[in-house]
Amino acid sequence: MAKPQIAIRLPPYLMDKLNSYVARTGSSKTEVMVGALAQYLNCPESMPFSQRVTDLERRMEELEAEVRGN
Repeated sequence: MAKPQIAIRLPPYLMDKLNSYVARTGSSKTEVMVGALAQYLNCPESMPFSQRVTDLERRMEELEAEVRGN
């Protein structure tokens, strides 16, 4: 079964930020939007795998910095 689609309108500054993020991370716009919506709605199981990995990497960096005393 195909996934449903929606269309949204974004202010230009948000679209610019989305495009920058996608270019920087290699994620797709769909992954970013699904991840943001899943996070906002508190549905972590719906987060794209790549975003879960990125979140775990960020948390690991924070914990390592905390252990080092930075």
